[in-house]
Amino acid sequence: MNRVRSIFRKLRITPKVFLLTFLCFESLTLLMAYSFNQHSSDILVRSQMDYARQAVQKSNRYLDSNLQNIRTTVSSIVNDSRLRSGDYKQLGTWMSVNLLYLMPNLSNIHLISKVDVLASSSSHSWELFDDPIIQHLLGSPVSEPSWIGPYHSRVSGYTLTYVSPVNLMNGEVGFLLADISLERLYYTLFPDETLDVAENLIILDNAQNPVIGKAPYVQYDYVGKEYHLSGFNKDILRSSWGQLEVENPSGKDKLILTRGYNTMIQWQLVMVMNKSELLRPLQQSVSYSLQLTFIAFLLSLGLSLLIAMRFSSPIKKMTKYIQKVGEGQLDTQIAITSEDEIGYLGMQFNLMTKKVAQLLADLKYSEEQKKLSDFRALHAQIKPHFLYNTLNTISMLGRRSEMEKMDHLISALSNQLHYALDISPEPVKVKEELAATENYMELMKFRYPNQCEFELDIDPLSLEYRLPKFILQPLIENAIFHGIVPKKTGGHVYIATMVDDDYLEIVIEDDGVGMDAPTLQELRNKLHQSGTVFQKREHIGMLNVHERFQLMFGEAYSFTIDSQPHLGTKIWIKLPKERMDDDETASFD
Repeated sequence: MNRVRSIFRKLRITPKVFLLTFLCFESLTLLMAYSFNQHSSDILVRSQMDYARQAVQKSNRYLDSNLQNIRTTVSSIVNDSRLRSGDYKQLGTWMSVNLLYLMPNLSNIHLISKVDVLASSSSHSWELFDDPIIQHLLGSPVSEPSWIGPYHSRVSGYTLTYVSPVNLMNGEVGFLLADISLERLYYTLFPDETLDVAENLIILDNAQNPVIGKAPYVQYDYVGKEYHLSGFNKDILRSSWGQLEVENPSGKDKLILTRGYNTMIQWQLVMVMNKSELLRPLQQSVSYSLQLTFIAFLLSLGLSLLIAMRFSSPIKKMTKYIQKVGEGQLDTQIAITSEDEIGYLGMQFNLMTKKVAQLLADLKYSEEQKKLSDFRALHAQIKPHFLYNTLNTISMLGRRSEMEKMDHLISALSNQLHYALDISPEPVKVKEELAATENYMELMKFRYPNQCEFELDIDPLSLEYRLPKFILQPLIENAIFHGIVPKKTGGHVYIATMVDDDYLEIVIEDDGVGMDAPTLQELRNKLHQSGTVFQKREHIGMLNVHERFQLMFGEAYSFTIDSQPHLGTKIWIKLPKERMDDDETASFD
């Protein structure tokens, strides 16, 4: 506050007078607008409260009129000659054809005995005796006309029923039932002019439970088939009042409640009006008046705004450039049009973006070099492991003097080494990888004669896709040495490829010794441990392949392994096709 006073003291007389005059004028204008709004609001609320009282009284009179008409109609039917003569069929025909036109809120009329429906205006009257309310009526002594309900009738829906006992021809006591459609009755209680008023009518029984109403103050429970109050506290209804204003439980606005009593069936009619909704037209008018008031304000400040925009425009432009840099457009440069402080700031901004772009380029190059180095290290890691196993096989053949087999084996090894020792990290086609894998399988057949059988099911569509080099052989090697060989009785290794819309899928399955659940879980955990998977020699080939897939495809591929003891092990590999096309193959050069 002291700083504001200090700045104000330093101003010249012209801006001081301008500010004081402007503030006084605007304060007076706003005070007048506020007073007008309050006065108009009070008048509008009072008129709407008077209207609500009249509307509730009118609805109550209409309800009384309907109920009285129904009682009169039922009384006339009780005294009808057709009922006294036992001509129930003709009476039912008359009720169906004529009666409903006279009573639009009346759903149906039924004449029943203790065991049968004698006449009815409904084609589904046979369902009457399935209603618990009707069953209770038939089991209770009823000597005077009365109202039952509301309840959900199987014949007439949600209804209120007027019951009048009648004497039948055979001397038994029957009942004449007049079902009132509460939904039709509810919507006829509104006067026509209420359609444009923000109001809601709620009908309550003598226990303050809602008979019918609309959201948001009444909610219908479709399970329990009953209505519940939801917009205000039910305790308010227990006190005596005709009209009052209460807080909305949401806390955002107030409600105006107007209540009327129906003496015929001891019901209450409560009209709920949202005060904010009532004042909405007035608020729109006040907003329009305020807009007109501020026109003078805008005109008087026009020149000041023009000058302010002249100085703020370069800052706004600089803000946009900074936002572009924040979005990654590091080649953004500000055009320098002045040599003042703003121009100097723009020049420094240009220098900063150039340095940031250079630093990011250097960082990207370093990451690519690291990725290339990691890939070559992983590629080389598999070779000693492969050579160790293969040369051990050749040594065994030499000791047994099986020279022809050893020559064939050395030829296969030579082809395999020619493929494996190429240090290029570029991905290869599936058909090239399969050719190298067949050489390895040939080596394994020599080492384990009549023990290892191989089955290939290759989708021709998969042959031209690319994948990391030297990845099938380590997985097949694991299947042989950890699955088939320990089994002692030999087994099969199945290799398949499949292509769908989005993925190339590779399956390698053996029927070897398999793994128990703890061992399988330990292997799965290793596959998710970055940087520690090569500390042990067990399953080194599988873990190596997993690391190389991660380098090429990242999180876009999946490696799934499943195994059961004595049943074998199965590996699924899913590779995204869009990362394997010839034109989009990942490169580490």
